[in-house]
Amino acid sequence: MRLAVEPRDLTHYPFLKESREFLAARGIKMYDLTASALGRRYLDAAVKRVQCAIDGKEIYPESPDVVADIVTYVLARVLASCIKDRNLIERLARMEAKRIYFYIHGEENEKLKSHVCETLGITFGLGTMPVLRYVELASTAREPKWRLINRDVDAGQVQISDDEQDTLLCERIRKILASQLPLTIPPSMEHEFAPWCETITTALQERTLAEFGVIDESAYPPCIQALIAGAVAGVNLTHSGRFAMTAFLSNIGMTPAQVAGILARSPDFNPDMTMYQVDHIMLHEYTTPACQTMLTYGICVNRDSLCDKASHPLGYYRSKKKQLEHRRLRVGVPAEKPKE
Repeated sequence: MRLAVEPRDLTHYPFLKESREFLAARGIKMYDLTASALGRRYLDAAVKRVQCAIDGKEIYPESPDVVADIVTYVLARVLASCIKDRNLIERLARMEAKRIYFYIHGEENEKLKSHVCETLGITFGLGTMPVLRYVELASTAREPKWRLINRDVDAGQVQISDDEQDTLLCERIRKILASQLPLTIPPSMEHEFAPWCETITTALQERTLAEFGVIDESAYPPCIQALIAGAVAGVNLTHSGRFAMTAFLSNIGMTPAQVAGILARSPDFNPDMTMYQVDHIMLHEYTTPACQTMLTYGICVNRDSLCDKASHPLGYYRSKKKQLEHRRLRVGVPAEKPKE
């Protein structure tokens, strides 16, 4: 017998196939939404949902309108797919994962909980996790306790506490949601939704500026400085070096064209191939590799005293920028202006 899922449950778990059936039964489609006032309100609400993710909100608030809650979930994913920015996709996936996990964790309907977990491919309450799955989910954690060498492993299973299980299962949901995006969006729909996408893109740019400020080359960590110097000098960077440099510059707000310009002096420079590679990295990767990974790649070089306090190139950049800004204030040097 098929499980009956209530409409309010679908707002908690909008990825279920029952949500699509719910919207289809009411004749709601993602096409031609701009033709009606209601459709435009849905799009406005979806923009606000995405903006919550951009702002780093933990959980998007529940709406009293069941239909609107489900539609905005779908539209938020569509809009993010139209924009095709991996940073945006990761932020949206992180917020939605926390929201979904919040409801799963407190779900009292065991049959519904089982249905949701089966759909996501996750398991609760075992106190253990297979090694391969553990390594996959714990790879983004920085604390030493998450390293496999520091865990109790028995018969291919890693022992985890309830709190650790919560963290890892939320990460599992995030990975699932992120892997589903970007969706393939028809050009006609991208054109139709362009004004709403522009609003989101502006919000994302403003958030990036708020997080990292005006790009300051003097605050780059030594590893990134070395990679850029090598590229400008005409050295063929390794794949890991190109990736690390591109991801870092993308994270702090550079455009694909600006990054490609840095790589233009490489001996094997091919404009079309370089733009393809840069676009691919910016689209499919979220952040710069951590310092430990840079060390593994052999591109952690010219370490300084600040490196000893940083575990990530972006953390170094933030700290160095603050140091430089305080120093400039002390000597009365005006802050740098944005580069054209």
